Amino acid sequence: MLPSLVPLIGWLIPGLYLTFSTALGLSNVFMLLILIAFVLTFSKDVLASERWPLPAVWLLALYAMVLLGMLYTPAPWEWPAINWGKYTKFIYAIVLMLLLYRRPDWQRRSLLAFEIGMLFILVSTWLNIWFILPWSHTKHTGWGISHHVMYDYIVQNVMMGFFVTYALSKLSRSAGRSWNAFYMVVALLALVSVTHLSTGRTGLIVVAGAVGGFMLAKIGIRKALLALPVALIGLGALLMTSELMLNRFQQATSELQNMDQDRYSSIGQRAYNYKTTLRLIAEKPVFGHGTGAYHTEICRVLDDPNECQIYGWHSHNQFLFFGADYGLVGIAIYMALIWSAARIAWYAPIGAHRLMLLSLVGALVADSLINSPLYSSRESHFFLYMLALLVVMCRDAGLNQPPDRLSNIEFNRAAHRK
Repeated sequence: MLPSLVPLIGWLIPGLYLTFSTALGLSNVFMLLILIAFVLTFSKDVLASERWPLPAVWLLALYAMVLLGMLYTPAPWEWPAINWGKYTKFIYAIVLMLLLYRRPDWQRRSLLAFEIGMLFILVSTWLNIWFILPWSHTKHTGWGISHHVMYDYIVQNVMMGFFVTYALSKLSRSAGRSWNAFYMVVALLALVSVTHLSTGRTGLIVVAGAVGGFMLAKIGIRKALLALPVALIGLGALLMTSELMLNRFQQATSELQNMDQDRYSSIGQRAYNYKTTLRLIAEKPVFGHGTGAYHTEICRVLDDPNECQIYGWHSHNQFLFFGADYGLVGIAIYMALIWSAARIAWYAPIGAHRLMLLSLVGALVADSLINSPLYSSRESHFFLYMLALLVVMCRDAGLNQPPDRLSNIEFNRAAHRK
């Protein structure tokens, strides 16, 4: 054990949270260094049960399914290997939870680092309207056209959709007028970047999921249900001012009407993906076909096997994707992971971290219904690393409350449930 490396870990982790949104390759270097430092500073105290929040246990169970599925998969070895590599980030997230436990300084630095990275992307996106930036993926100027800094505009919109509620979570009476005004502007700019500066529709669905989680945490279930129509009307009114989104919604309407005839449109492809993936799940409903099996087994159930390259990457639904490879057991474990994270947020003391975690869970659920966010590279970095950080922050916030405040916390929780 090398305890002298411990302070270094306290800076490597924020480096990871700064770079996974802005420089994915560099973030992988940070993660490698964190893993090395974790091994060199390892002690049996890390295995103590109090260090393991329930989401870490479910992540470990999902990873166990990945390893078990490699024993019975019919897929050629390269597909299980690819899936194993992608899902190894489950272990990375667990390591982050263990390292961040009871480390408030590290937690604050990491959250600030994430915020700085997202602000860089947000400011760059808006500067793209007037300037061609060398680090931006899009190389054109003007309003009413798509601008995205990242290579994948869908991933940028997913992260920016969460960043809307992240900024709203920072509003508080104690923050002061200046900071509250700053975060209100950030939330508005982040929202408009999704609605007016991108052609992607996924970001809107993620925004809806994040806002739903935010409202549940902020005002409780009953009030959230009453406020939801107002929020949707407000979002709809904003979208009416975006020519990009109006065109995309017109396209979506056309795709919905013709999805049975046009399987190559965005909606048509997803609908056909869901139908064929359900066929796979029905064949082996309990434990599925095994790790990586979706990529080859889907070719058997397609109406046209020549379309395997189109539909064979993933099912555009994380629940069904796990179902094809790991059956109902895999789906149940994934749902347990989501539920355990939501439960930690729900029972955490009222504050920004609670709002952020429930917003993140809402965004993850929304994205999982139309994509495979734990399989996609940058999306999985975002969701797993932020889940690790916010779960620990919420859990530690509850553990650190003095006894005389616990009754007040319970009172506030009860008030929010009304």
